[in-house]
Amino acid sequence: MIKEPLQAWIWIIVGVLLFFSVPYFFAGTYEPLVFGLPLWFLVCLAASGLLVAFTGYVILRHWRLADAVLEDEDDA
Repeated sequence: MIKEPLQAWIWIIVGVLLFFSVPYFFAGTYEPLVFGLPLWFLVCLAASGLLVAFTGYVILRHWRLADAVLEDEDDA
């Protein structure tokens, strides 16, 4: 039984969100401003929030650790 989320789509989404969480593609600029904040800050903030939400989703819906714990208890 697979206990960890090894599906490729999960890791692709994590990689994309990590890519947008680092502001290196906005190097040396603070323009344009959105609501008085640099766009790179808002992009990084949104990507970080999405990464947290996606990680929670994966842990709650795709991580099967509870099944493995129950199987170990039945074997003992």
